[in-house]
Amino acid sequence: MPSGPSAAEVMGVKRVSPSDLRELSPYGLGLEKSTPLWYYALAEAEVVEQGLHLGPVGGRIVAEVIIGLLQTDPASYLSSKPTWTPTLPAKFSPGGQFRMIDLLAFAGVDGVR
Repeated sequence: MPSGPSAAEVMGVKRVSPSDLRELSPYGLGLEKSTPLWYYALAEAEVVEQGLHLGPVGGRIVAEVIIGLLQTDPASYLSSKPTWTPTLPAKFSPGGQFRMIDLLAFAGVDGVR
């Protein structure tokens, strides 16, 4: 399994600084530079997002796992209807474009419109 810093490098996102992982230094194993992926994802969430949600590496891993599950589930839309695209009534999608804000307006949870 790759280390957290190497996963960040491959993903092209800014690495968490080894100084942010200094609690690993006393073990003398170089873990602050070659941090286990699971620990790195948790530390990244704390450092980058103040612990409110996952950071770029952790978030991408979770998202890719969910997408992979949807792609391989024969009952999911991604598997059973691969050409399906979302649509909304014209009043909710100006110009025929489907944007997240349009979906929120359609669902009645958008406070902007």
